[in-house]
Amino acid sequence: MKRDITRDDVLSRAVTECYREMFAKAQPEADYDNLLEEYRQGKIDEDKDGPVYNRHYLSYEEYIYIMNKYIDAYKIASEWKSDVEVVEEYLNEGGSKDKYIEEYTDEYGNYHPGYRGYEKVPAIKDQIKEYFEKNVCIGPGGDINKNVEDIVKIVMDDIATCKDFYQFNMDECKFRNTLAFGATPVFNKETVKEWWKEHYNVDVEIEERNPLLFWEYDYYGDEIDEVMSEEYGDNWKEIWDKKWKDQVAKKKAEHDAWVKKLEEQQNEAKE
Repeated sequence: MKRDITRDDVLSRAVTECYREMFAKAQPEADYDNLLEEYRQGKIDEDKDGPVYNRHYLSYEEYIYIMNKYIDAYKIASEWKSDVEVVEEYLNEGGSKDKYIEEYTDEYGNYHPGYRGYEKVPAIKDQIKEYFEKNVCIGPGGDINKNVEDIVKIVMDDIATCKDFYQFNMDECKFRNTLAFGATPVFNKETVKEWWKEHYNVDVEIEERNPLLFWEYDYYGDEIDEVMSEEYGDNWKEIWDKKWKDQVAKKKAEHDAWVKKLEEQQNEAKE
């Protein structure tokens, strides 16, 4: 009997494919399936030589890039909150809805068939205000706007509470945790260099890959040099390395400024 494919099967496949890519792009690279087979056959002795992942380096930035690629491809991330935010925006700012335009004949005798169109939907505040003005008698000293604001706040607060209370990100948590506690390549290149030097007396060279170019390397593959040279010139790597270094320097400066401000606040509190 054919077994139905479950969500766990899909997630397991995503994890396996993610591992394959991470080891394929690690330094030194490795074939994940071959590693598994060698482990099953007892050719890899982790008790003697240490964990396999200590032999392969992958930067944290590339790890995150690859992981997020599979989260997107397999629709693992929950879109609950972003979907509710669309509802919140629709109510707060208004939007559109379908409207069927009936067939008609214009003043010149030309026939126009019916068609699907759209019409504007006012913000919920304006809809409630219009209802009050038409149907509710506000006594002396009453304030329609105040009543409307109170009702809108109740509605929007309930929606926000619902959005934050319910969590539908179990798949994403399982996927991220499986990788985090699994056997992905390590982030520390010195660990990898030491392993190869100790076991094979080999000096492994590790390239620091530019995170700003992960997508380009994925998309263009072996043609990346030709494509990037056409657009940015032969020194395109230097140009993009500078962009990356400038970005890192900016983030560091922002972090240092934040730390300094925090220290100043703490010192002021002690005085």
